[in-house]
Amino acid sequence: MKTFFLAVILLGMAIYSYGQSKSMLTTTQELSELSDLQFKAGLILVGGGTTLVVTSLVIPRKFDYSDGSGNQRLRSFLTVTGLLSIMTSVPLFLSSGSNARMAAQLSLQNQAVYQPIFLPGQPRDIPALTLSIQL
Repeated sequence: MKTFFLAVILLGMAIYSYGQSKSMLTTTQELSELSDLQFKAGLILVGGGTTLVVTSLVIPRKFDYSDGSGNQRLRSFLTVTGLLSIMTSVPLFLSSGSNARMAAQLSLQNQAVYQPIFLPGQPRDIPALTLSIQL
């Protein structure tokens, strides 16, 4: 049974590994959406991990006071799982910030000049430093 589950997991990893794409996200809209999704996933992992750790702290040490059976295995499992979930969220927050910084970038572009009365010899556009932030 263990080998069956291991084979299913390895087969699933092999199939879903083709879903990873190496294409760069080019538009600021795609980058900001990816940043939002990563930030949400990080918050979910932090919230779930914190819930597991707090739950493990609330559970009493002994389950049955008459025979002395304890909850140490359950408490340890919940604590370790919660801490791993919290640690897993850190890379998501870091990549979210990196993608947000790439989405809000400074660029030097020519901007059109509004002239109600056009005078000959006047430039129609001027170089301008723009900051583009997708909201």
